[in-house]
Amino acid sequence: MSGERALRIATYLVVGTGVAALYLGELIGPLGLALVAVALGLGWRLRERANPTSALGRVLAAGVVVFAGLDLLHLAESPFDAFVHLLVLLVLLRLVTARRPRDFRDAGLLAFFMLVASSAMTVGLEFFFALVAFLVAGIGMLILAHELSETERAGAAGPLPIGAGLVGLGLAASAGALLTTLGLFFVIPRVGEATVALRSAARRTSVGFSDRVELGAIGELETDAAVAMRVYLADGPPAPELLPRLRWRGVALDRFDGRAWSAELHRRVPLLRFPGGPLEIGTARGTGRLVTQEVFLEPIGTDAIFAAPHAVRLRIRGGALADDMGAISVPTPLARLQYTVESEVGRAWPGRLRSADAARYLQLPPLPPRIPALAREVSAGAANATAAARALTNFLSREFRYTLKLERTTALEPLEEFLFVRRAGNCEYFATALAVMLRSLGIPARVVTGFQQGEWNPYGQYFLVRMGDAHAWVEAYLAGTGWVTLDPSPRGSVGAFATSSDAGLWIDALRLRWYRYIVNWSRQDQVRVAATLRRAAWTARPWRMPWRASGDGSQAVLPALALAAGALAWLLWRHAHAGGVRTPQPPVPDFYRRALRSLARRGLRPAPAETAREFSARVGAETGAPAAPFASITAAYEAVRFGAATLSPLDAARMDACLGALAHFRP
Repeated sequence: MSGERALRIATYLVVGTGVAALYLGELIGPLGLALVAVALGLGWRLRERANPTSALGRVLAAGVVVFAGLDLLHLAESPFDAFVHLLVLLVLLRLVTARRPRDFRDAGLLAFFMLVASSAMTVGLEFFFALVAFLVAGIGMLILAHELSETERAGAAGPLPIGAGLVGLGLAASAGALLTTLGLFFVIPRVGEATVALRSAARRTSVGFSDRVELGAIGELETDAAVAMRVYLADGPPAPELLPRLRWRGVALDRFDGRAWSAELHRRVPLLRFPGGPLEIGTARGTGRLVTQEVFLEPIGTDAIFAAPHAVRLRIRGGALADDMGAISVPTPLARLQYTVESEVGRAWPGRLRSADAARYLQLPPLPPRIPALAREVSAGAANATAAARALTNFLSREFRYTLKLERTTALEPLEEFLFVRRAGNCEYFATALAVMLRSLGIPARVVTGFQQGEWNPYGQYFLVRMGDAHAWVEAYLAGTGWVTLDPSPRGSVGAFATSSDAGLWIDALRLRWYRYIVNWSRQDQVRVAATLRRAAWTARPWRMPWRASGDGSQAVLPALALAAGALAWLLWRHAHAGGVRTPQPPVPDFYRRALRSLARRGLRPAPAETAREFSARVGAETGAPAAPFASITAAYEAVRFGAATLSPLDAARMDACLGALAHFRP
């Protein structure tokens, strides 16, 4: 394969990788990706048939200018999108009109900004593979462009052969660049999280996790297999007795208007943080087991912090807010969150409920009389509030079906239709029914939304929680016990997703490590790693002199150090006198380059391993007439380049005459 064709292939790979990165960052859609692919194919065919003309370049450039103006004013959603479209067009224009190696190099360098634009919009593991592919193809492109440019300057216009040595050089340079980049990534000081505000930051709106939730809203999420978060447990899988009570609590709601739940007195206060410590949420009561979770929350469009109930401490960048129902949130949901929370998971959360708050958790809209009557009928015979709550929960779980088909069939209110007509619904209907019936019996209750456990990933020791795991349940206050979690929903396998394959779980574990150690690598991580290395180095102390460890070893160590220093000095001297220090070769004289160009126009080019004198002899054998002029030029070339000679005015005139003879020779 010729060098020019290899350069074109490498450049197209670079551009293709940049376009793929734009697609991963959702900066271009499937249609845009298809159009760019067609444009690249047409550009390749055009180059195969003939070199582009200057007139074609001017026409295409004018078209790019016109389209860029229309795109910025009318078509693009934002200036950032218009910039991306213009960048793609400029790269395609440079590829189509490329004539020399540096033109292809310029197209590849412009494609680098595609990767930069994509990095502002995506942090997925796929971007890493795009980056590696771009790095390998880009370094290969730069090496080929440099070699072809040097060949042109030397006058040897023949094809540049691509061998194993050149390929190995490109791969070695790519590996070195990647390792250097990784090293710099981990040691460069972190100054905080950067945000690109040129496009909308929230790509997904989570309808089930806000201050107001309509009945059936979470049902819209239960068919969504997208990952919502990953919950890493440092202590491994939780104990079997904790599994039934382990879920991820998000938003608590206390007011019901007949169709939706909301937070009536949603007072949020900043959580306090001691210097260098976590945010304090509550105090562990010793009634449950302490579970530490490291949560990696995807940007799902909510400000809620999800954690196992009941959270007591939180570590997160920046601040956090909490309300009087135990819900935690961040000021603004702008990006992916990573935080660590400690929770005391137990049967109940002890506490005393003030009379003023009790009225808040007993609020009810006007209800059909048969709903309170049903609650009294089911709980008849219950000795206390705990028994009544258990009876209502068992009744709903046993007598009603779980379904995602929520079509309205009557003009009744949603809850009445659920209890007396349809007798099937999703988790919000079950939670609403239980909370309303508890309140009708004078038992304070509230609805909580969050996520079920999710799927355990043994390769990463974490729960993989999808949007389809969104769930709603009830917290009831029972005198003498405290707030108790009740879940009447017989969700079972309805709406659940198939268990992921081992390969899928392994890939997702790799993705979690990418988020943890690359995307979320912070200044605190750098400080922690530096402190760990310092402690390890101080413990080992490899620099500690043996005579300081034992007072009787100095007589043997000092001669050994002197011997090692002498051996190092001898090796350096030998390397310098054995040609290790090489003087750079002088450049090729201009008269010799001109002679090579004259012969190249007649199809005569030096072979890669052919010396100047061997090439001169071959020229004489194949052409005859130019042998004497070119032999004189070759002799002068050897004297100037390898003998440090300089041409006198007479020698320079003689070289001009020889060059003229070569130029006017016609075989």
